[in-house]
Amino acid sequence: MAFAEEYRLKWTDFPRDEYERRTHRAQELMAVDGLDVVVLTSQENVEYFSGFQTGHWNSKSFPTAALVLHRTKDPILVIAQFFSGTAFSTTWVDHLMTFNEPHAAPREYARVLVEAVRTLGGATATIGFERGSHLLPNWNVDDYLYVMSELAPGEIRSAANVIWGTRMIKSERELERMRWLTAITDEAITVARRDLAQGQTEVEVGTRIATEMMARGANGTSFRNIRAGKDRYHCSDSLPQDRPFIDGDLLIIDIGAKFNTYVTDVAYTTHIGKATSRHHEIYDVVVRAQAAAVAKCRPGIPAKEVFFAAESVIKESGLVSLDMIGHGIGMDLHEPVMLTPYNDEPLQAGMVLAVEPWLYDSSGLGVFALEEHVHVTDDVPEMLSSIERDSLMEIV
Repeated sequence: MAFAEEYRLKWTDFPRDEYERRTHRAQELMAVDGLDVVVLTSQENVEYFSGFQTGHWNSKSFPTAALVLHRTKDPILVIAQFFSGTAFSTTWVDHLMTFNEPHAAPREYARVLVEAVRTLGGATATIGFERGSHLLPNWNVDDYLYVMSELAPGEIRSAANVIWGTRMIKSERELERMRWLTAITDEAITVARRDLAQGQTEVEVGTRIATEMMARGANGTSFRNIRAGKDRYHCSDSLPQDRPFIDGDLLIIDIGAKFNTYVTDVAYTTHIGKATSRHHEIYDVVVRAQAAAVAKCRPGIPAKEVFFAAESVIKESGLVSLDMIGHGIGMDLHEPVMLTPYNDEPLQAGMVLAVEPWLYDSSGLGVFALEEHVHVTDDVPEMLSSIERDSLMEIV
């Protein structure tokens, strides 16, 4: 089917040169790692390098897409023929290899993907796959086993260094996206907190924030972790419930906005009613721990040093921290680099981090959450988050 040339790349998320730059960087890293071909199947990686966008990723009826990169040649996008028009308007990749009957058994997808790899890399290419930390490929097991058996003459390796070596460092366009997305997340949370009152429920607050974010341009939420009260503090990363707030509750709003595949991840704590002096003391520890961590967010600083900066403040106060106080963020909710005591990886300018030294009070006062976005620059860290954080907010 022919498409009107005026619709070519009409609906792409970023201009063509953004994807070409990303691909060129990946090719440089492929050469360093000795990879001839990289096969990408997850939504985030396919979209990041190709721009191809579709709402089909949540469907398991047939594979959505695969992207095959070569270290010197232009990439190939493997999709169902059904998606050709979508690809025409969203991806810069010119070479498409399609399968015509996506619901047929056996499926054509795996065969066409093997053909694409061989087209670019030959029969004995060294191939990188989405293997390793923070990577979750989008594979049907039968397709995966078929592809692996057919490509067995080649050497199979991890492409993690290529993927994250490109994606961790945000371009200026990505930074603008993250600044804007963080700002509308903050605005939505601010509106919802302003109107908090006893009797409201977790569901109502989550819905209000989501509505406010989407009114400002977001096209979804990345997640909603909202909980309050002694019967809810232990429910880590749980969905909001139809539970009304009562006097004495500590409310955790941990939520993110989504625009296309980019997401935010921020958290703030609010006390329903008058907080005790101990509430304020613990919250102050969180604020000081976060400030210490953010001050360490400089290029060349090992990730674990950021963790230790926050941990030292927490330990001095006689409290216990978690084993992670932050992570990278962008197209995935949790990206490298992870701010843990085990991670020697140095920070680099262009990273965006979610810094989050949460504290769980064992005496039952609650969960004290603070999570905000920081851009690592060549100079002082840039705080993308803007909500006032220095004192515990009370709803009285």
